[in-house]
Amino acid sequence: MSRVPWVAAAIVLVGCVASHPPPTQYDFGNLTATRPATSALAVKLVIRDVSEPSWLRTRDIFYRLDYAKPSNPRRYAKSQWVATPGELVTLRLRDAVASANSGYTLTASNGSGGYVLQAVLEEFTQAFTEPASSYCIVQLRVSLWKAADQITAQHVFRIEMASQTPDASGAATCLASAVNGDVDEIVQWLSGAVSGTHSGDATAVVEMPGYRPG
Repeated sequence: MSRVPWVAAAIVLVGCVASHPPPTQYDFGNLTATRPATSALAVKLVIRDVSEPSWLRTRDIFYRLDYAKPSNPRRYAKSQWVATPGELVTLRLRDAVASANSGYTLTASNGSGGYVLQAVLEEFTQAFTEPASSYCIVQLRVSLWKAADQITAQHVFRIEMASQTPDASGAATCLASAVNGDVDEIVQWLSGAVSGTHSGDATAVVEMPGYRPG
């Protein structure tokens, strides 16, 4: 049997693979190198994995068109995260809190008391007010527990900020910056929560410079 058809098929297959390059991948960048470790909090603290709704348990980068179909989320076909948003936010939150709580932040409970921090990622998307203008939203609901059944404080952190570019790269950069902003607010909030200077359930909405929702 002639090998020509097989060779031709192989060439076509290679051409198909070459015409579909792997998606561009994004993460949140390096945060630890910019934050010196301190012991400002000095409390035993376990940070649980950030939980997320089922639609966010994917590496897709989502956006929506507020000017057309705001209830119809879409995804960038050629771009994705290196991990799910919940995993990325978990790592960023642990890094930031550990930097302010050096030597005290634990990855799991050791049975010796302390606090438990649980965060839920409720919003994590880019939204377009018009074809060339977009912003991103990151919302985290954070609960601080003193014991398994004793909640000490709860707070909702929400940041909305303008994307530099109306594309996947702009979404990734904007969402990473918004997460950093939320995490900074959480660290400050923790300081007051463990000292007993504030508690309860509240929502902090931060609009960053340059933010314009429409």
